[in-house]
Amino acid sequence: MNDRSRQIVKQLLARRSRMDTEFNQWKPHFKELRTFMQPSRGRFYLGQDKGNSTVNKTLIDSTARMALRTFSSGLMAGITSPSRPWFRIKMDLNGDQESEAVKEWAHTAQSRMYEVLRQSNVYGMLHHCYNQLGLYGTWAGIVTNHFDDVIMGHALPMGTYRISEGRDERVEYLHRDIETTVAGVYRQFGEAASPELKRAYNAGRHHDECTIVHCIEPRRERNPNSSASNNMAFASMYYEYGKNHLLSESGFEMNNILAPRWVREQGEAYSVESPGMIALGDSIQLQSQHRDKAIATQKMYDPPLQGGLSAANTLRNVPGGVTVTNDQNGLRPIYDVQPNIEHLRLDIQETQERIREAFFVDLFLMTSLSDRRQITAREIAERHEEKLLILGPVLEALDHDLLQPLIEITFHYMQKARILPEPPEEIIDQPVNVEYISALAQAQKAVGVAPIERTIGFAATLEQMKPGTMDNIDADQALRDFADFVGPPPGILNSQDEVKKTREVRAEAQQAAQAVEAAQPLAQTAKLISEANQRGAEGIQQGSPL
Repeated sequence: MNDRSRQIVKQLLARRSRMDTEFNQWKPHFKELRTFMQPSRGRFYLGQDKGNSTVNKTLIDSTARMALRTFSSGLMAGITSPSRPWFRIKMDLNGDQESEAVKEWAHTAQSRMYEVLRQSNVYGMLHHCYNQLGLYGTWAGIVTNHFDDVIMGHALPMGTYRISEGRDERVEYLHRDIETTVAGVYRQFGEAASPELKRAYNAGRHHDECTIVHCIEPRRERNPNSSASNNMAFASMYYEYGKNHLLSESGFEMNNILAPRWVREQGEAYSVESPGMIALGDSIQLQSQHRDKAIATQKMYDPPLQGGLSAANTLRNVPGGVTVTNDQNGLRPIYDVQPNIEHLRLDIQETQERIREAFFVDLFLMTSLSDRRQITAREIAERHEEKLLILGPVLEALDHDLLQPLIEITFHYMQKARILPEPPEEIIDQPVNVEYISALAQAQKAVGVAPIERTIGFAATLEQMKPGTMDNIDADQALRDFADFVGPPPGILNSQDEVKKTREVRAEAQQAAQAVEAAQPLAQTAKLISEANQRGAEGIQQGSPL
């Protein structure tokens, strides 16, 4: 390893140390979330600590785990459902109307993007993302190029990565630990492996475990005119953990990191809040409540007993335990156990309901079942307006850190693979905008419909008291604002120019009709005069007296 490689590893280790310091502040809290909600998710060990991990030895009541499952499925169905459109491509043409060629290009590009997303593993990665967001409030993943599927998603378990923000509050630094074998490292990096690993491979210790670290960081010093992999905008580097040996250096043309946070706070790489964090206390309490209920039930049906002769009077205050005394009256319960199980059950139900509320279970069940119940985004908004308002900042954060970067990365690799249609000349070098049309996005917009309806309803009431009040309402603008909120299918509204032409044609038709209507009395009068003149002429011809 040359001096430059040593310097690179030294810098990576220094940055990793700072990232570890920040992560270690959250690590105990994350481990507690895993223990009391989903023991199978999250890896907080490295190498030799693996055997000390436990799975499913703490949970008695699975309410939090099932609520988290509903939460992640609800976000999946409500934001990025694989079975229905959730985004739409739009062009920003400085207010000009899109031509048919632009509309056709956008529709074709959008359809091909959906096809690429469905063929890849991205939707599986997104479901993992929503699960980790609900539990830890933070998730990280990578989207890379793939020869067959165009893109490939890599979902990273909590505890295996460290992240740090860069510009625009987006995560630009990611270090992830990859546990593999000696053979796996040698197959991927070959002669670039360290001398120690080569000796292990040549000695036949192919299945010995080892760890490599993958680092993605912005490359601050680069030649913008060079297209070499080690000169791209974002560096991608691997080194052997423990041996600090650089294995490879390449890069990405753009930031391929996806790292949404449930609640972003200035200077914090990890979310300061999540549904899991809110429900953690209730989940811990719930386990204790179930233990108390189980003990009370056991003592009621199998109480501790006392009786018999013995010198050792040892108290056995457990269900089924016998305390031996000098009492000659036979076995009997030490005390009457009549616990009020009903009160304990009500307390448990209240705790379970708080957990479900923290995970928005009622909202997400409605969203995930929307196809079967034929529920609309408007109905979701009306039933859960308060919860949708709470989710507003979260959905904006997901747009900034997850959805927008995912679409940009997908679009970039589709361009490289030359599977996008040839764009019309009018949109070359123009920005491509994305409009979200998922069930939750439309429900969020539908919340804004209520003020419009209330204003028009109040104006209609005043119209009855004072005619002319409705003249204050711009009906065209009200309709377009209403449509923006509820999100109708594209093309359902005519453009303003088309509306103007339609009204001009209607006005001309009305004027023609009015002209015809105004001419009818004159025509009838002329007809009567003509008929009278004709009768007068006939009378003269017959010699009738004047």
